[in-house]
Amino acid sequence: MALTLPEDRLCVSKMVLFLRGWSDAASMAETVFSTIRRKLPCRRVGLMEMDAYVLTSEQRPKVRIHHGVLKDFQWPTLEFYRPEAEAHQHVLFAIGPEPSVQWRGFVSEFLGAVTAWQSEELLLVGSFYDQIFYDEIRISGVAVNAAGYNLLRHWQCQPASYEGPASVYSAILHELRHSTMTVVNLWAHMPFYLKGPHELLVHRMMEIIGQFAHIAWDLEDILAEWKNREMEIEKILDQDPSLGEQILALKKQEQTPLGATHHGNRRGTENAEEGKDDATPSMPKPHVRGADVIDFQKFHKKGKTDD
Repeated sequence: MALTLPEDRLCVSKMVLFLRGWSDAASMAETVFSTIRRKLPCRRVGLMEMDAYVLTSEQRPKVRIHHGVLKDFQWPTLEFYRPEAEAHQHVLFAIGPEPSVQWRGFVSEFLGAVTAWQSEELLLVGSFYDQIFYDEIRISGVAVNAAGYNLLRHWQCQPASYEGPASVYSAILHELRHSTMTVVNLWAHMPFYLKGPHELLVHRMMEIIGQFAHIAWDLEDILAEWKNREMEIEKILDQDPSLGEQILALKKQEQTPLGATHHGNRRGTENAEEGKDDATPSMPKPHVRGADVIDFQKFHKKGKTDD
């Protein structure tokens, strides 16, 4: 496959990877990337063709037709973006579809790009659905060496324990397990009953990426958006008492998993002892029922009708 990089590329010591698809519940990673683009002007500086790594039955190429004339046709690609500000050009952001086939080939080609950029630190961002209360901030992580593990502790992320189907992020970690590169995979835990953005988690992930890339963000607008979202959620729960009781039960659980935090009452992993079983809680598999999903878009439409 073709990997296109600029001839005058700079040394990029840090890279952040966002993949759309199975590893991006509720489009969390894509939302974080869009937030970065909104707050930090970036320029696309390279791309990697992905049509050999995705099935067209799952993700079709994009086309634009205007007045009967085909104007554009886009094959799936992994795109690399670098901040325009010279002070931040040490970091690169990459976004694209998660590969569904030929993972070995994808990992080899992607890490070839990482090597070409001379990157020394790699951050992999994903999300999955979990049984948590809607104002919890819970981010778990995976590392392959002490440097990565120390970053997890510094960011107050819970070390993950899990057995089951893997994501391509795990394949990247596995390939780098003997490398000198510092690589960390972060997973944002999304409340399974919410369908839509979760600004509180976006805010925390932006804080972490800012610390990783040494970029200071202004994130007050995201917290303001969360306040509005929280009022929407509470209004919906008032309209559906059974759903409200189910979610309240999550909050009343006697033991709060290590690393789970509530807004304004963060708990971290400072006291977790490396190697102890109780310091690496498992990732529960939520029982998702369609009727229990809060869809904000449908709620907005209903609200307009009621008005």
